[in-house]
Amino acid sequence: MADRHRPTFTDLPAQVRGWAEEVLGSPVAGTGPATGGYSPGVTDSLFCADGRSAFLKASHPSLNPDSPGLLRSELRALRAMPAGLPIAALLDAFDEGADGWVAVLLERVPGVQAPLPWTDTTIEAALASLAELAGALTPAPVGGFGGAGDALAPLMTLWSELAGVDDLDPWCAARLPALDAAGCRALATVDGDTLLHLDLRADNLMLREDGRLIIVDWAWAARGAAWVDPALLAIEFISSAAPEVDADAWIEHVAGTYRVATDSIVDLLAGILGFFERTGRLPDPPGLPTLRDFQRFQAAALRRWLRRSPHARRSIRG
Repeated sequence: MADRHRPTFTDLPAQVRGWAEEVLGSPVAGTGPATGGYSPGVTDSLFCADGRSAFLKASHPSLNPDSPGLLRSELRALRAMPAGLPIAALLDAFDEGADGWVAVLLERVPGVQAPLPWTDTTIEAALASLAELAGALTPAPVGGFGGAGDALAPLMTLWSELAGVDDLDPWCAARLPALDAAGCRALATVDGDTLLHLDLRADNLMLREDGRLIIVDWAWAARGAAWVDPALLAIEFISSAAPEVDADAWIEHVAGTYRVATDSIVDLLAGILGFFERTGRLPDPPGLPTLRDFQRFQAAALRRWLRRSPHARRSIRG
């Protein structure tokens, strides 16, 4: 999640800056850029002359052709959220249409990006926020969101494309059929009626001073089984936790909390490994020069875990 140059509030056209100041009711006197994450657009905290503040996300097709659509998807999810959840509340949105700027103005969360490495304390806080969300977002508050199975299928079915890849890790190469089967099994278990985030990482979590974790960046929201988000977040516990954190124990905790088989979580993570292995070999997307490095980092961590975890050894044989 290396820092890189992004456009800022002052780079936006006058109509977008004017809209934001009109919504906030005061001129913007200062800004602070967000760090981390992979958006190529504006991600600035705005500080107004009268003391108000907000967080602005804005993008244009010239920065990345997919980013405006992702902002629209996030807006749709935020509009569906009931009040009081551990999210950054929506203030307003701006949309010039297919060839123009899209912007979302959000509550500014007083706190910091969830710090790395993960500790047992921050893992517990994250899982508590996810349990709170699952309780409030089951059933999904509005219709029209796609299913998690459909959303994850393009990610979970890529192992067959890695057959014959020269630099594929030998452990994976020897288990391609088993890994492919695991991803397919997972797709049969992920559907449900909870509104899911589906893109949980440390840079999508804000740690408040009271220790509560606030979940942001809802562009990939879909309906699915409540256990899927905490299971996907376990990738972070595997790749970015302090040495004393037992990722396997937390995965067992998730399985017990949501009454899902541990093997189903292993299958989900094995399928996602295929996504990281495949996409980590692709060129950088426009405006996202650090994304492939991150995917390769996650792939290496998941490989190591699958090779040593007793849960994985039981499910992934070769």
